Amino acid sequence: MRVAVRADASVEIGTGHVMRCLTLAEALKRKGAEVLFVSREHPGHLCDEAAARGCIVTRMPVISEPHTDETTDDVDLPDHAHWLGASWKQDAEETGQAIGQVFGTTDWLIVDHYALDARWEAALRRHAKRLMVIDDLADRSHDCDLLLDQNLFSNADTRYAGKVPAHCGLMLGPHYALLQPEYAELRDRIPPRDGPIRRILVYFGGADVGNLTGMAIEAFLALGRSDIDLDVVVNVSSPYAKSIRQQTAGHANIHLHSDLPTLAPLMVRADFAIGAGGATTWERCCLGLPSLVITLADNQRPIAAELARQGMIRWLGHVGEVNESNLGHVLGELLKEGLQEAWSQNCRQLVDGQGTSRVCSLLTLSPNTPLQARPARLDDEALILQWANDPLVRQNAFSTEVINAATHRTWFRKRLRDVDHCRLYVVETPDGFPIGQVRFERSEDAWEISYSLDARCRGAGLAKPLLQTAMLKLRSTELGAIIFGKVKAGNRASRHVFDGLGFESKAATQGTGGGSLSIAVCSDAGSWINADVPRLLLDWLTAGHQVTWVHAAAELPDGDICFYLSYSQIVDGATRVRYQHNLVVHASDLPCGRGMSPMTWLVLEGKDRIPVTLLEAADLVDSGDIYMQVRFELTGTELIDELRAAVTKATFHLCREFVDQFPTSAAKRVPQKGNPTFYRRRFPKDSELNVAQSLATQFNLLRVVDNDHYPAWFNHKGSRYLLKIERADDSIGDSEIKLIRNPHHR
Repeated sequence: MRVAVRADASVEIGTGHVMRCLTLAEALKRKGAEVLFVSREHPGHLCDEAAARGCIVTRMPVISEPHTDETTDDVDLPDHAHWLGASWKQDAEETGQAIGQVFGTTDWLIVDHYALDARWEAALRRHAKRLMVIDDLADRSHDCDLLLDQNLFSNADTRYAGKVPAHCGLMLGPHYALLQPEYAELRDRIPPRDGPIRRILVYFGGADVGNLTGMAIEAFLALGRSDIDLDVVVNVSSPYAKSIRQQTAGHANIHLHSDLPTLAPLMVRADFAIGAGGATTWERCCLGLPSLVITLADNQRPIAAELARQGMIRWLGHVGEVNESNLGHVLGELLKEGLQEAWSQNCRQLVDGQGTSRVCSLLTLSPNTPLQARPARLDDEALILQWANDPLVRQNAFSTEVINAATHRTWFRKRLRDVDHCRLYVVETPDGFPIGQVRFERSEDAWEISYSLDARCRGAGLAKPLLQTAMLKLRSTELGAIIFGKVKAGNRASRHVFDGLGFESKAATQGTGGGSLSIAVCSDAGSWINADVPRLLLDWLTAGHQVTWVHAAAELPDGDICFYLSYSQIVDGATRVRYQHNLVVHASDLPCGRGMSPMTWLVLEGKDRIPVTLLEAADLVDSGDIYMQVRFELTGTELIDELRAAVTKATFHLCREFVDQFPTSAAKRVPQKGNPTFYRRRFPKDSELNVAQSLATQFNLLRVVDNDHYPAWFNHKGSRYLLKIERADDSIGDSEIKLIRNPHHR
């Protein structure tokens, strides 16, 4: 995974933008990402810090007289445009060049800069698959797929209305605060502050241009409290660093600190803090550290006001409104009163320190992300309403009106109680991040599917895995035949949702001369192929076909086509006559290799080319006419899961192609020619290793064993031992398996 970050630090901008991006970058790197940092060399830049943390760094010079064109796109610039050190067009061109030289294109471009808006972001689209903005102001438009604003606002839900695209996912509030991992690790270990204040932390960030640090020190010294320790953090690059050292000289209870990798240890030791209203606010809250705040920037005012209203901080006022006298007065009162535990507890409840992990999980989502489905609970009510009222969902729904909370509450609670006709699942990642909901509504014999994918998860290829996970969960409770309602070709709104989320959607008029097909799949209940069958069913559902999936041929309804996939039972003629075509997929070059476990036997024989054949089921096993065949080639290193994935890919390809080309595909059947050979059923004893032979000579046997169900084993000195095999890396993947059509079976 490749990630590019565009952020700047300077004496005027401060260090917060770059530092929070570096926190996220380090988390992404721990997940294997390559990170490129693109920054301008303003006075006080942090390019060296980014390089020291293992990022690739591209440094751009500050342009003293950036080129502008007042007649076109350089009007109505952001209020902070002067922070950029170039025109937005120059910056976009140089950033694009940096990405191109290092990555070509990047999976994510993350921009954290008040001087950049939708114009810059749109210009960078060709260099990035997806784009994320980190913002605090909500004062300009953005062209992005994700937006993060970690701040606390009373109007958080509406601040970005009309400022981001309809498809954009929002990560709003301290729940997503980008904190270093130390904060989450320490949070539950630190008891709440209570009683006398014995140690105070002073830190006003990297842009303390008014020297509030010096003012806080003077206010503290005026109280004459030599019994209280004061930890003061000041950047070496601060213009006031020298004067602060002189100011604190000779005071043994005042301790100066500079350029710390993290403030967490100082916050742990402190009983109280004095500081600004920037990103450090969330670090203090996470560790339950009560604080006295003086805001430095206008955007900090509403955040501080809301925090003060909720009892999280004491907001003394804005820079310029606070002097040494009133700061000393308030601090003196606090020292006399001491701290109440409730203040510290309130702070801790606001920020849990897991925000970086949540954002990192979102950025690294992929179709291969493991998912799990659980039944919806009463406390999911607000979340499901949020998904339902997502602008893109409402735009493509049958009713485009926003759903009010009262209506949703009645509907939701009724659905939770209607266990006979409704299954409502929330699908999550293994760490509990909810990515969407899937609902199955029963109407007569059909379960109709509807779903919502969280806007923050769009573009990651999760639509099909979302539905696949929920379908498997449904089948765990519904043991009989499951028939899913189809999506009609004329339902443009629903089809747009499916297509827009990555489904292979085809018009329902395809096949059978203008009508839909009734398709069934029959597989063994414990088959390894079942985990992937929903992908096949969903493709046919979105194409307008009616689909049934069962685990016993006796449960099959009448229909047009039935596929028997990894089904070990003989299907009699009375069952087959209910379908126009009964199809089997077999991994051998028929008529050679009829029988059981053909792929396994071929690997054991040392074959590096595996044919996969689609044929008509017949009375004699694997003897029916052949419709088409593909093959895939092996490197000789694939293990059982990779071999099965390859067979699944080939199987689904043949099934889809038969349906897509029906009835033309059915006319291409050819009888088998040649003398048949047969493979017998394999048993656990067939997985025995010979202790007298090397592992290298028995590697093909190790490749085909199933660690869970029939592992390799051997006898030694009267005891039986199991030997399990796993790959130590992920060098082989499904994407490397290429299917080749057999020209004799078109």
